[in-house]
Amino acid sequence: MKAVLLAAGVGRRLGHDRPKALLEIGGRTLLSRHLENLAQLGIPVRIVTGFMAEMIHAAAPEAECVHNAEFRRGSLLSLACGLEGLDEDVVIMDADVLYDPSILADVVGLERGFALDPRTNPGDEEMMIGVRDGVVRAIRRGRLGGFDRVGEGVGFFRLDGASLPQLAEAIAVSNPDSDYENALDRFVEAHGAQFVEVGGRPWTEIDFEDDVLRAQNKILPRLD
Repeated sequence: MKAVLLAAGVGRRLGHDRPKALLEIGGRTLLSRHLENLAQLGIPVRIVTGFMAEMIHAAAPEAECVHNAEFRRGSLLSLACGLEGLDEDVVIMDADVLYDPSILADVVGLERGFALDPRTNPGDEEMMIGVRDGVVRAIRRGRLGGFDRVGEGVGFFRLDGASLPQLAEAIAVSNPDSDYENALDRFVEAHGAQFVEVGGRPWTEIDFEDDVLRAQNKILPRLD
């Protein structure tokens, strides 16, 4: 298995001068926490760089990195870049998440699936997962109708290597300027996926300054 860590984005909404993966929470970067959690699970990482790639290289000199030169377009291109040449099981990870390591461990334990938090009352930004008959069939922003269960996705997706060609097909027919979840949505609509519920465990995605405060004041104390 290999982790594909998507760390190419500019993070305009946060307004920082560095990749969000290098945001420090509690004196440690998100990147260093990802690397530690993956090392504890024995999973090597491939980091997809883009914005200020040299800073990621300097922070993780031993890690494998691939560069998405078109990082200012949609994150779908970062996913395509990160998966290129792989034929093994993967766990696809957003780099801008602070989380309880048990969440990642549980996702890795699936054959193919997501971490789902049923607590979220979605707005326009949250990436929501829709479950029908016990199977994930959608991952999209905002409110989802027509599903038995809905919850926010934590930002990790575990995929078996045998399914990589089907995901590649979904990537190929998706808008290259879109979120990478558009391809995952196509994939799970056709092939389905599992999920593990993580309500009650601390985690947060960091997109805005309010998210930074939440990470520092509410999530970090529960991790430490």
